[in-house]
Amino acid sequence: MRKKILIIYATAGIGHKKASIAVKKAYDEMALPDVEVTLIDALDYTNDFFKWAYLQAYLLLVNKLPMFWALSYYLTDCPLVGLIVSKIRRLNNWANSKKLVKYLLDTKPNVILSTHFFASEVIADLKTQGMVNSKLITIITDYRTHSWWLGEGTDTYIVASEDAKRELECRKVDPSKIMVTGIPVEPIFSKPLDRAKIFKTTNLRDDLFTILVIGGGFGVGPIEAITRVIAQIPKDIQMVVVCGHNDELVKKMEKLKGDLKLNMKVLGFIDNVYEYMEIADILISKSGGITVSESLAKCVPMVIISPILGQETGNSNFLIKNGAAIKVKKLDDLKTALEDLLASPYKIEKMKDSIKAIRKPNAAYDAARIAYESR
Repeated sequence: MRKKILIIYATAGIGHKKASIAVKKAYDEMALPDVEVTLIDALDYTNDFFKWAYLQAYLLLVNKLPMFWALSYYLTDCPLVGLIVSKIRRLNNWANSKKLVKYLLDTKPNVILSTHFFASEVIADLKTQGMVNSKLITIITDYRTHSWWLGEGTDTYIVASEDAKRELECRKVDPSKIMVTGIPVEPIFSKPLDRAKIFKTTNLRDDLFTILVIGGGFGVGPIEAITRVIAQIPKDIQMVVVCGHNDELVKKMEKLKGDLKLNMKVLGFIDNVYEYMEIADILISKSGGITVSESLAKCVPMVIISPILGQETGNSNFLIKNGAAIKVKKLDDLKTALEDLLASPYKIEKMKDSIKAIRKPNAAYDAARIAYESR
């Protein structure tokens, strides 16, 4: 009998989707017998307004009202506030996820791998009500845990690190339910690539210090200001700036490139960021869970700037604690930090050694196998 495995995410930020795709690609490579793997976006099975509002509300909060986002993030992680808010949130989820419930009841997956708390919450509630008996495996896509991810009906939690496991244990989660695999990234990130070939195909020079700047899937953060700071560094360097789905930012960066005569490659959303991470000496970015995990898999030290208060602060703290990144609090400090790294290559090598001690590049394969072997 074929095992039916459902991988489910929600497109609120690109990272949750990328983690799900990573596990699906791991299944494709592993070619396990007697398994049927399906990948869906939970928000496709809600009403159109809810799907639109869910993403837009998140982007509005993190981009325009970050302090309000941080306040809500930390308050809802407090037991009393979290309990009250979770009841309201669950009622809202239930009212808007009837198509998702019908899909689950019709398809009856044996195992569900969820990379977003919205989907996990809906499915966990269905399990506690006896409406669904699928095994529910929740993949927490940040290095810090939060009450949003917890559900009585969850059978297994996949987490990024031993620190995250200890956090869940402090939240009274049974240790036998927690698996430490790392956050899944696409299998290609675990494979060594031909650097010389990448330099050639990307028209970049292999004799220059290469700085990769990433604004996430939606091109958020002070990318233009970061670029202006880097432009002040007198040494010969080259930059690659990834703007994601932000077409307006691409235009601004192309204009800036011409105005300042920068040795810079400007890109929109790309599906081969692993190639640029392979050749980058340093990555400058916010500290989203997937970006962090991809950089660790490719052993690229990070300079973190403007992390989203809340989950990304937890991610950056994990990297800094383990010597895998540095964080600059103000743009004014970025130039000094980069010049220090350029003048002291041994510091970059030390960061790479630290990364090797904590990286988990095979997380997608491990998550896929855990689901496949679950009973």
